[in-house]
Amino acid sequence: MNHFIDIEIPNPDLNRTLHAFLDAKDQLHFSELAFYHYQSFGGTDTDAAETLGAGIELLILAFDIFDDLEDEDSPDEPWMKINRSVAMNAATALYTLGIKVIGSVSNSTDFFNKLMEYILQSSQGQHDDLSNKPITENECLDMIKCKSGSLTALSCVLGTMLATGKFVPTVESYAFQLGIALQIENDYKGLFYNSKSDIAKNKRTLAYLYIKRKLNQASIDLLKVFETKDKIADIEIKCYKEKLKEAGIPQYMYVMIQLAIQKFRRGVAELELKQEEKKRLASFLLNKFDKED
Repeated sequence: MNHFIDIEIPNPDLNRTLHAFLDAKDQLHFSELAFYHYQSFGGTDTDAAETLGAGIELLILAFDIFDDLEDEDSPDEPWMKINRSVAMNAATALYTLGIKVIGSVSNSTDFFNKLMEYILQSSQGQHDDLSNKPITENECLDMIKCKSGSLTALSCVLGTMLATGKFVPTVESYAFQLGIALQIENDYKGLFYNSKSDIAKNKRTLAYLYIKRKLNQASIDLLKVFETKDKIADIEIKCYKEKLKEAGIPQYMYVMIQLAIQKFRRGVAELELKQEEKKRLASFLLNKFDKED
């Protein structure tokens, strides 16, 4: 990834800025998804697969930066410590570079159209998230599918298309479900992050919409916390966690994650691959899920 930045970004200050942003990236899950699908479906050009993975990670990093700038999250990240206009322009450069690198591995119109389709889906999901559009839990799941699921689908589908030259709908279907499961888990963990803005902004996450049902006293108590406090004080965290349990949030979100994973497993089982290859693919993808921070 640094290689592509050096080739395409000769401006020395912007170049240094992008390298600093890239240095803060400690996970490469999306490139791994693309590479493993490429291998699973018979791809043999390692250089092309690695280039695809690099382009995807540049694109994902740009989306992460846009997300933090828009939500005013993650204050410790380097892009949150500099002028917002400079950070936004740098993210736009990463975004454009990511698309260029991804597009360089295939001359297929279908391949490029799929890339743009997922980018536009994610952008629309982000719009609904920023505008706090979801009213119901189903609407929230649809938003998650567009915003996060589409980026997981982008990685899995493009890796498959690079290997086979064709679009495999089943891969897209289960990749969406994997992305949904990952985002739900991330949203649950976000309930405990003081640096996250979901609580302070009353974001309509699955957890928030669930307690809005006011099924028990703990849910009513939590609504007061969500609506009146910017963060959970350290001295209150034990009580807060107990309230989450009493309200049924961990149980509810665990069930929602498992439902998505079950759909994911069924999708993998439908692939036209050897049984052992399907098992390896499912195991690999779920291992990525288990390691997600």
